[in-house]
Amino acid sequence: MFCCGEGEPVVIKMDTFEKLYREDQRHISLWEKNYTNKEFFDINKKLRKRLEKLIGARKNLSPKEYFICAMIYHHGFSLNSSRKALKYIRKAQGLGYMRNRGVFGSIVDRLLQLQGKPQKYGTQIVILKNGEFKKSKNGKYIQYKLDGTISDKKRVSLGLPKLKNLKKYLENKEICSN
Repeated sequence: MFCCGEGEPVVIKMDTFEKLYREDQRHISLWEKNYTNKEFFDINKKLRKRLEKLIGARKNLSPKEYFICAMIYHHGFSLNSSRKALKYIRKAQGLGYMRNRGVFGSIVDRLLQLQGKPQKYGTQIVILKNGEFKKSKNGKYIQYKLDGTISDKKRVSLGLPKLKNLKKYLENKEICSN
């Protein structure tokens, strides 16, 4: 809180990791029905800039803050953002933060997808060049190509469902939120 000399004190609201995370999650939940992809990507880009300021202002982050960084970068849908997301989720999990363990698989898969490589965990759906999600004739999302190297046992150990259940989940999902 800062005082301007006269009248009431002026309160300056500072960004926090939690605040940015809540904003990110709110925009993800609103995305498909309320924003074009371009609008969402612009919103995420602004969140990432604010996040970078927070990161730059701190020497050490908590495991939860590393997780929040990973999530916001993961929603950037670019190679650079995905690389940063992977770096931060590794730090978070390396320090014992295991909330939403399956996000590791989603981050790895998105990075592979953006590189034009098959995914490992099966968490991603096909995205067209125009940024739209590809759907089948009956309107269901289509799972991105899979390399088949990760077993269901490994998927389950990360908190992900078995492949057949994951495919059903992705096909019925209204928005790709991971």
